[in-house]
Amino acid sequence: MKIIEIKTQEELDALPDKFEVFTRINVKAKAGLWIAVRLARENSSVVARENSSVVAWENSSVEAWGNSSVVAWENSSVEAWGNSSVVAWRNSSVVAWGNSSVVAWENSSVEAWGNSIVRWFGGLKLRLHKFSVAIAIGCKASIEFQAETATYLERPIAKYDKEEFLDIYSKNIQPDGRILLHKSIRNDGTDTDHHTGKIKYQGTVKPEKWDPDPERQCGNGLHLSPTQELAKSYNSGKLIKCLVRREDFVVHPTDITKVRCKEVDVLDEKEAPPCSQ
Repeated sequence: MKIIEIKTQEELDALPDKFEVFTRINVKAKAGLWIAVRLARENSSVVARENSSVVAWENSSVEAWGNSSVVAWENSSVEAWGNSSVVAWRNSSVVAWGNSSVVAWENSSVEAWGNSIVRWFGGLKLRLHKFSVAIAIGCKASIEFQAETATYLERPIAKYDKEEFLDIYSKNIQPDGRILLHKSIRNDGTDTDHHTGKIKYQGTVKPEKWDPDPERQCGNGLHLSPTQELAKSYNSGKLIKCLVRREDFVVHPTDITKVRCKEVDVLDEKEAPPCSQ
């Protein structure tokens, strides 16, 4: 077996579509730099390692190790190990091991082992092993229990509120009570939002207008996500971490992939806490 290590998108894209000898492609990108796996190269496998972030497209296959993050699209297959996290879209298949965290959308299939946690929206085929936990959000799944210690919960999507959000993303709560959130901003040096290009994410950020009505999904305010993967699913850009006070954000009752904030504090890399799941 041959092993290739890549650190940038350019290095990955330069690889051939086919390898004569089975080749393992190790992705070791800098924190915050996302690598897109756009095709399944013949006779090879891709492994995300050491906090790397990967987006898997078009039937590609990726293994996630350590604290790496993977977003899987369009029938992609992901195997998650350690403390890695995966967001699965469009019929993707995920096998989660150890303490991995999976958010599954659109008829994805998940097999959960160890202490893995799975949250999903839409239809799902799920097999639970050992101490894994599955939380059905606004749907029912096809469940196959492989161990009595596995847990299956159903949470009606209509009951989402701030307490429900904080229960699901309890690891985002910081010692001072603020909540860690993630935002994808423009990667052109302006540090501004993708939508308007006018909101600069530095220091304490406030929008021109603030809509406190949780029933309005896309009202005025700052829209941030509870995980890096969900932030990246909205826009591809520079990922930053922010803190928000409990009283300064609202949760829409049918969508917790993002929240709307009145005010956030942007963290620099030195003071930022570890990534949330």
